[in-house]
Amino acid sequence: MTLAKLLPAVTALALLGACEARIGNDAAPVAENATAENRAQEGRLTIEAPGFNLQMDIPESMRADINDDSDGMIYPGAAFGGIHVQGNRGDGRDRPDEVELRFSTGDDPARVAAWYRDPARSSEFSITRNAEENGATVIAGNQADGDGTFTLHLAPRGGGGTEARLLLTDRN
Repeated sequence: MTLAKLLPAVTALALLGACEARIGNDAAPVAENATAENRAQEGRLTIEAPGFNLQMDIPESMRADINDDSDGMIYPGAAFGGIHVQGNRGDGRDRPDEVELRFSTGDDPARVAAWYRDPARSSEFSITRNAEENGATVIAGNQADGDGTFTLHLAPRGGGGTEARLLLTDRN
C-alpha cells in the first residue's frame, strides 16, 4: 500500500472528527529516529512529519469494519483500531515514510497468520520472515509493488481473537 492511497482516508477522517493540528513552527520537531512502529493508538489517527503534526479521534462508526481497498494487506472483516503516519521525507535524511495500522478480529492468531501465509497471496506481497516472538506471530516481507516492506505482529486478544499491528514502510 502506498501512502498516497491513505490520503483520501486521512482527509475524510479530518473532516468528520475533532482534531488538533500543528503546522510549521508550531509543530513539534520530528525525533532523529522517528518510526511509526508501536505508535498507532486505539481510536486515534496521528500524523507526524517535518512541520506538521495532527492528532484526532476516529469516529466509532468508521472503525467497525474495514472495507479492504489496501492492496490486500488487511485481514478481511477486521475492525480498524488506529493509525499512525510517520512522514520522514523532507527532513534532509534518507529515511522512509511509515504507517502503522492497528486492527482486530474475532479469528484466532493462527487463522489470521495462515491467511497471510497463503501462497495464493504471493501476487500481493512476499514473505521474508515468519517467527514467534514474545507470544506473538511476526510476519514480514516485501510489498508487491517493490516500493516498500511490511511487518505484521499478531497477538492473542483478551477474550479471544487477534490484535494486529501492521507496519508499512514506503521509500517512494
